[in-house]
Amino acid sequence: MKRLLVRFSAATLVATALSFLSFLFIVPTKAAEPPLVEHAGGAYLYNIENDAVLYTYNEDAKVYPASTVKLMTGILAVEALGGDPSRKITVTSEMLYKVVGNNIGLVVGEEVTVNDMLHALLVNGANDAAQVIAVTVGGSVEKFVSMMNEKAQLLGAYNTYYTNPTGMHDDRMVTTVSDTAAIAKYAYGLPGFTEITSLTKYVMDETNKKDYRNLFNRNSQLSKFYDTRYYYPDAVGMNAGYTVQSGYCLVSVASRDNLSYLAIVMNAESTDEDIYSYANVENMLDWAFDSYGYTEVLGVSQRVCEMSVSLSSTVDYVTLVPAESIVRYLPRDLDPNEFNLSYNTFDESLVAPVEAGQICGTVTVTYNGEILGTTDLIATVSVTRSEFLFFLSKITAFTSGRFFRALIVFLILFSGAYVLIQAHRREEKMRRRNFF
Repeated sequence: MKRLLVRFSAATLVATALSFLSFLFIVPTKAAEPPLVEHAGGAYLYNIENDAVLYTYNEDAKVYPASTVKLMTGILAVEALGGDPSRKITVTSEMLYKVVGNNIGLVVGEEVTVNDMLHALLVNGANDAAQVIAVTVGGSVEKFVSMMNEKAQLLGAYNTYYTNPTGMHDDRMVTTVSDTAAIAKYAYGLPGFTEITSLTKYVMDETNKKDYRNLFNRNSQLSKFYDTRYYYPDAVGMNAGYTVQSGYCLVSVASRDNLSYLAIVMNAESTDEDIYSYANVENMLDWAFDSYGYTEVLGVSQRVCEMSVSLSSTVDYVTLVPAESIVRYLPRDLDPNEFNLSYNTFDESLVAPVEAGQICGTVTVTYNGEILGTTDLIATVSVTRSEFLFFLSKITAFTSGRFFRALIVFLILFSGAYVLIQAHRREEKMRRRNFF
């Protein structure tokens, strides 16, 4: 398959970005422009480790959710049933009522496990498994849908409204890209959730009614079973869906080099050559991995400043370096020469002895006025004290102290008074002699 190639001039890119995209960067924004999102109703790109939204497109426009509804169904299922995966469930007619669309052929009276239903839901996107879960957790599909809407409100998905647990189209059932992102972030944090959605295939053991089933992942970034064109080696979950009204929807998490991204495209079109949910998400992820990464903005070996040292007979100063490196998630094309260092020391100079690693101040790195990080400044070497210089310093300190100055003044005054008294006594003796 010919991959989606985005070819346009810089002027076209800027104009398109201003017209169609709104960007929310929470890291320095010098990275290359993101790829154009084509033939889609909304898009979202987010770095998980650094809580960084890289860009969004029509994130608050209402769209039909298609099978992304199963993210919420899965959340409630994992929270309610995930602690007992071997629990047996007997399929009832209520659970299969009006089941249409993709399903794994469950029948009334079939005994299945919670684990089977979670995998059927999150790997294969089975609508009959979604309704089995709904009735098991909520007591009825209607009650479960109410629970879904309550959970959406708790997660901040205020513009989302559910009418069923499967994602089959209903004009009343809507969401937004930003709401879908909030739900996906929460699902990502649930133990085991992403791991289930990452499976390319799940083998469901035979039951009392049916032989074993091979359940293939319907997300073509993970599995080549339904479409070989969109396999993405860094993909680790979550959900893909389609209805005529919603178009193609894809919620994807991909990880590489200690970075994980959540990429969402909703309401995408398709042609004979491309399904644009997959094409756009792939372009978004490639751009994120290529354009952002962890950069060491200050290394532990970097000399920041020097401080003079007194009472040492061997050295006059020590070099100060950062106590730890400062690493930030940044655009890869930032110029390190544009990072600015500022530092403060606790004193104007050091007095021996000085220990290697002694904290002497702080250093801060900034870029365009934004603080990238702060760490302690430490001495690189130990400095011993000269006892002779220490003794002299004590003498100097004593002789320059207030007590010593007061003592000198007292002695001068005492000496002056003594001289005056002695002179007065001699004068009295002379006066007596002359009198007699």
